[in-house]
Amino acid sequence: MAYLLDSNLVIPYLADDPATVPLIERLAPEGIAISIITYLEVYQGTLRSADPERAQEQFERFLAVVPTLSLSPAVARRCARLREDLKGRGRRVRDRALDLVIAATALEHGLPLVTRNLADYEDIPEFSLYQPS
Repeated sequence: MAYLLDSNLVIPYLADDPATVPLIERLAPEGIAISIITYLEVYQGTLRSADPERAQEQFERFLAVVPTLSLSPAVARRCARLREDLKGRGRRVRDRALDLVIAATALEHGLPLVTRNLADYEDIPEFSLYQPS
C-alpha cells in the first residue's frame, strides 16, 4: 500500500468527477487505502444521496478493492501524541479532530495522505502529503 486517500477525493471519485477519477486510477496500481474516518464520512454522504441505496452499492464496490485501515490502539496513541504536540504549539485541534485521526492513521502506516485540504495537515511534523495537481 502506498497512499491513504482523504474523503475529499473519495467522494468526488464515487461521483465520477473528471478531475478525480484519473488521479485515483493513476495511484491505484501503487496501492491505495482509506481510514475508518474516511469510511465514516463517505458512508454518511451516501445517506444524504438522492439515491442512498445506489450510492451505498457504489461505495461497497469501491471497498471491495480498497482496504479500510482501522482505528487501532497504535493509531489512537499516535493521534493523542499528535493532539498534545499541536496543542502545545498553540495549533487548532478540536475543530479538526477527525482529520487528526486520519493523519495519525497515515503516520502509523507510513503512508502519504492524498488530499485537497492542505490547511488541516500542513502544521503536522514529519507528515507526508501528496497534493493532487
